[in-house]
Amino acid sequence: MRFVRRFCLLAMAMLVVGLVAACSSAPPTAADFCRTLAQQKAKYLATYGNPSSTNPLADLVGALSAIGQWVPIFQALQQNSPPIIEPQVANIVSSLKQEQQDVGNEATNPFGALMGGIMTGIESSGSWQQVSEYAAQHCGSANSS
Repeated sequence: MRFVRRFCLLAMAMLVVGLVAACSSAPPTAADFCRTLAQQKAKYLATYGNPSSTNPLADLVGALSAIGQWVPIFQALQQNSPPIIEPQVANIVSSLKQEQQDVGNEATNPFGALMGGIMTGIESSGSWQQVSEYAAQHCGSANSS
């Protein structure tokens, strides 16, 4: 009876360990970060990377609409960031979202929106620098900007 009981407990423990191992995944690696960065950069440049020399107004409108795509780009990058750089990417995502809100507030409070944008930029500048350095170090200098 004891043998059967111990065997059942051992089998149950092995099953739990196996399920935990199968369900958990390893944190993203530098290679995951670089692959996502390259994919997002290629997608962005395919859409916004070819300015027209004949229609500068359209280029300006395109550049402004491109800013709206930065949040999803950096959210994708955040999901594939190793733990060492993920907090910095998360800070960038947060600052981009705040800047979008500030742009929405410009009509009712232009001075407040301007000051908010400046403060958000200052607060996130270190994160931008660290993510850029991480990308240059792990992905090559062509992917850091």
